[in-house]
Amino acid sequence: MRFNLALRLAGTMLVMGALAACTVTFEPVVDVRAVEAPVPAALIEVFHPDRGPGATYRIGDPIAFRLRTNLDGYVTLSALDPDGSVYVFARNVRVRAGRTQVVSGLGPRLQFVVDPPAGRHFVRASFTPDRTAERVTYRVIGYDSWLRQISLELRSFDEFDQRETTFTARR
Repeated sequence: MRFNLALRLAGTMLVMGALAACTVTFEPVVDVRAVEAPVPAALIEVFHPDRGPGATYRIGDPIAFRLRTNLDGYVTLSALDPDGSVYVFARNVRVRAGRTQVVSGLGPRLQFVVDPPAGRHFVRASFTPDRTAERVTYRVIGYDSWLRQISLELRSFDEFDQRETTFTARR
């Protein structure tokens, strides 16, 4: 009986030792027919202040934005000031595909001017193929609320795009 138990124990140890020397590898099954979904092309190709991304302006300086899209449509410009204030300063600006446009104001005599407060300002261009509702106003404070408000406005469009740029205002 003892010999039989010792033999079993030795056999088990031998099998355990052999298994310890083995490597078991599991590989996931890859379906070679799977196709990755294409990433949608950016509709806004260029968007930045006229002096370049992140440029510095003095409070009171005129400011304009260079903009190019790859579809005809409309762009709404909104901003987040250093104090957290959010506002729309140009709505439904008509844009033509493939043309770099300089958006400098709401009309020939109404140009954009850098206003206080001093610090880093974020500006977002929101592209839509059709006009957005003129009655929509942003009554939010802070970056995350700003992005949520823009997303709510754009969700009714099949095609839309957003691009963000910054500039710094100083005294």
